[in-house]
Formats: sequence, structure tokens, C-alpha cells
Amino acid sequence: MKIKIFFAVLIMCSAGWLNAFAQKAGEWEFGTGGALMNMTRVSVHDFRQSAGGDYIFSVDQKLVHGGLELYASRKLNSWLYLDLQAMAGFARYLSGDIPKQGYSILAGPGIQFRPFVRSRWIQPYLRVGASYYRKNFPTRYFGHFDNDPTGEGIWTAEDAWNKGMTVADDSFLPVSAGLGVICWMGDRVGIRLQGDYHTPLLGKGQNFARLSAGVVLSLGGNSRRKAEADEYVGAHLSEYDDLYSGRFSPKVVEKVVEKVVEKEVPVEKVIEREVPLTVIMNELLESVTFEFDSSVISEESYPALDQVARTLMECPDQHFLVAGYTDAKGTEEYNDDLSSRRAKAVLEALTERGVSAGMLCSRGFGKRMAVVPESESDDVRKGDRKVVIERISDDLLWKYLIMND
Repeated sequence: MKIKIFFAVLIMCSAGWLNAFAQKAGEWEFGTGGALMNMTRVSVHDFRQSAGGDYIFSVDQKLVHGGLELYASRKLNSWLYLDLQAMAGFARYLSGDIPKQGYSILAGPGIQFRPFVRSRWIQPYLRVGASYYRKNFPTRYFGHFDNDPTGEGIWTAEDAWNKGMTVADDSFLPVSAGLGVICWMGDRVGIRLQGDYHTPLLGKGQNFARLSAGVVLSLGGNSRRKAEADEYVGAHLSEYDDLYSGRFSPKVVEKVVEKVVEKEVPVEKVIEREVPLTVIMNELLESVTFEFDSSVISEESYPALDQVARTLMECPDQHFLVAGYTDAKGTEEYNDDLSSRRAKAVLEALTERGVSAGMLCSRGFGKRMAVVPESESDDVRKGDRKVVIERISDDLLWKYLIMND
């Protein structure tokens, strides 16, 4: 049963790593730090008989030894990570009456479950893993006294994790479970704390606990500051509700014009219907298409972009956000990247047509605003795939967008 559990954990971790390497892009974490291992080392020596006939001896017991740790992990989705952790430990022990330096190695893959996917700056996680452990120092919990004239005396030792006459080989294969947390101090640098419990499944070994801490560097993936800025934008653009509920249906604005006529009624109110510029431009952008799985704009879209550029150049003193969106199909990381690239491609196409770059900024929102579920057909989901233009009238919001672009 133990063998099946160990290999089940090992196969699950290995499959995750193969899947991680198969993906072209994603977030990696690399770190280094220190660790403490609670592994009891007992040495009984200097056994002798006193002048009064009593037997006396000396006991040397050490409970903890430290070491250096290396850490790497790969994000598979918003709540699941694969990691690889390795520790080199350094333990002092006595061989007879002679102090010596011992070494140990603990290395193996693991799976992290990070349930709080909305938390970007503090990420607690649950980890399970399988490892290989090897040491060159003794960790005995019982034995015979040296120089015992009777040859029958036996000493025993216990700790919080090991009861009875525990036998520990120099190498064995443990599985582990534990809790950890990563506190991000900036966009890419964080501090990681982790505590876990190890128990042997293959080979004779001892149970032990481990506590580690270190610095983590995040590479690839989405910027935490950018994601925070996107949420800020989404919370402050009140006009988005109209865009998504009406599918860019013309927004009617009533404009009252007074006109004097020579009739019995002295004043006649004429109501003119005016369509906002953003709605006009977004209707034009509906005909802007891209190459499949790409941010390359198709040639058929050029006339629509020409008209949008002319419209924007009529209001040079205003600011506009070019926002990209995808449907619900695909991973969050993939859709964020694709929507960002397509929004940027439209922005660059407009500046090439004479629009001032100072008027525009771009942002990709991925599938976070998708209305249609992934299970619907492609014809239904295509309404969520778009690039839109929004006028930013709030100066503080515009400065925030530019600073976090």
C-alpha cells in the first residue's frame, strides 16, 4: 500500500512537470533560502561502572540541524502549481567521543494548491510531495552500551515524531504534506515560508518535520501591479455596463434646441438624436479582425481603422483607452496575453494613421469580462471577442493608466 501511495504522488508530480514544459509560456518561481530539520540524533558513550558499583554513561542529543534550500515552481493554472524543492543539510554528531560533521540531501517534486486565486500579494498554499532522502550520520533510537560487561544493557530514545525502537536507514523515500505562504514584497520578489511533515513510505526511515524560509523571484506570467491596475480600471469605468449589456447598441442622447416660429405656439422644441463618438468608433471596430490565434490585423480591417483614426484626430485634446477582450475559452494567462497584444496592435495601427500617441493607451482584460460561458458555440462566443475604445475623462484615472501601462 505504501509503495502505491508513493508512486501515485510521484507520477502525479512528474505528469505535471511534463505538462509544464509542454506549455510555451507561463509563470515560473525560483528561490533560495535556509531550512531547519527536526531529526533527533542520539549518541550514548563513556559507559562505565562507578566505585560504588553503579553504571553511569553520557548522552549527547541533538534535535535540529540546518541547511540550504533551493526552490523552483511552475504555474499550471490559477490555483495549481508544480514545484521542485532540494535541501542540503549539515549535522554535527559524535562518533564515540569524536565530533564529526555529517551531511544530508532531501530532494523531490511536489504539488501546491493555492485556493485563494484572487489574492495576488499574499498566497497561502497546501503542498504534498514525494522525495529522496540520504544522510551519512547515524540517527539511532536504541542500542547496546559499549563496554558493558554484562552485554545485556540497552538504551532507547524517543521524540515527538518517533515512538518505540525506531530503525532509520541512511537513505529512504518519504512523502510529505505541509502548509506554506508566499508574501510578495513587489511585483516580482517575495518571501516564502513553509512547514511540512515527512514520513517514510519506501525504506526504513524516521518521521521528521521541516521548516524553511527564503526569497522567491517570479519570472514570466502576468504583472501583479498591472492586474491590480486592470481591476481599478474596471471599477472606475462606469460606461462599461452599457457597452456589455447593449452590445454597442447606439446610445441616444436627447438634445433640446429652441426654435422660434411665427405661429400660435411661439416656441417649438425639436429633439435631435446624437450618437456618442465611442459608440461610432466601436461599431467600426466590430469589423476589425485578426489572423487566427494572432495579433496581426487583417487587411480587410484597414478601411475601418482609417475611419476610426480620422474620428480620433477630430478631438486631439481627449484621452482614450484601447481595451482588448477575449471569450471564455482558454486559460486566463493565454487570454490576458492575446487580448493585450491585440489591443496594442490596434493602438499602433491608429498611431501609424496619424493619431497622437499621447491620446491613447492600451490594456488587455482577457476573459474576465466575458458574458457567454465556454460551453456555448463559437458563433455565440464571438461577441465577447473584441477591441473597444473608451474615452477617459478622469485625469487621475488617465495618469494611473499611464503609470501602470
